[in-house]
Amino acid sequence: WMENIQPWCISRQLWWGHQIPAWYGPDGRVFVEKTEEEALSAAIEFYLALEGPWKAWVEDKLENFKPGEILTRDEDVLDTWFSSALWPFSTLGWPDETPELKTYYQTDVLVTGFDIIFFWVARMMMMGLHFMDEEPFHTVYVHALVRDKNGQKMSKSKGNVIDPLDLIDEYGADALRFTLTVMAAQGRDVKLDPARIAGYRNFGTKLWNATRFAEMNEVARNDDFWLNDARLAVNRWILTELTRAAREITDGITSYRFNEAAGAAYRFVWNLFCDWYLELLKPVFMGTDEAAKAESRACVAFLLDEIYKLLHPMMPFMTE
Repeated sequence: WMENIQPWCISRQLWWGHQIPAWYGPDGRVFVEKTEEEALSAAIEFYLALEGPWKAWVEDKLENFKPGEILTRDEDVLDTWFSSALWPFSTLGWPDETPELKTYYQTDVLVTGFDIIFFWVARMMMMGLHFMDEEPFHTVYVHALVRDKNGQKMSKSKGNVIDPLDLIDEYGADALRFTLTVMAAQGRDVKLDPARIAGYRNFGTKLWNATRFAEMNEVARNDDFWLNDARLAVNRWILTELTRAAREITDGITSYRFNEAAGAAYRFVWNLFCDWYLELLKPVFMGTDEAAKAESRACVAFLLDEIYKLLHPMMPFMTE
């Protein structure tokens, strides 16, 4: 789509938009300036320097000057993607050398959909290279498009539009956010099914119940507890699994494979921490070995803190 690029017609015949800053003289000559006053000044200077009928015509108009008699503004507006292409630096005060422009240009990551890579991304790069001598961002993350559960593009005419606010009201913001994260595999669209959101809401409930279980068993942070002091095999095992999960989640986020990060978090919390580890601790908490209880309580407290931090980018409200 870049090799077969064609000339870009930037004018549009619409009611709304940025007016093209071009004014036409009586002979059709174009004057491009920031304001009408600057264009008029340039036109007067040009025509008065000529010899011939246009000089006399302009001199006559200046004697009884009325706005719009010498110059006529172009009636077209700019293509909406023209102003969008200037966005990375025009929002920072350009063309002035503002502190914001010096600080925030270039930016780091642009997040967008694949359907506007050419319309927006390529043109932002074009404008950035032309006006700023460097591209406006280092990385482009192309996210998936959200479709209905059957893979159809959402449209009002089809009646299959899903309002995310309705989903948030029914399932919660964290459940929707986590669902989209899990399903955001690179190169694949999201088939959004409310049943999937309900399933990941259960994941949040699972973590909530695990926290309640910890409170019921008097789990509390122990600043004197060191991980290397763990002696029970079950505690040493889960701490090893936590290290592995943290590495997978971090690698997934830093490589923009958010679905892999969410999947690693889900597997650790649901399968290992809740279904195995907490179940294995029940006999410990019900037993008489106070040292084992103390170690396990400190270990659970540490694990929950780490789980909350690892899940925070995906489920910010509950983990907060």
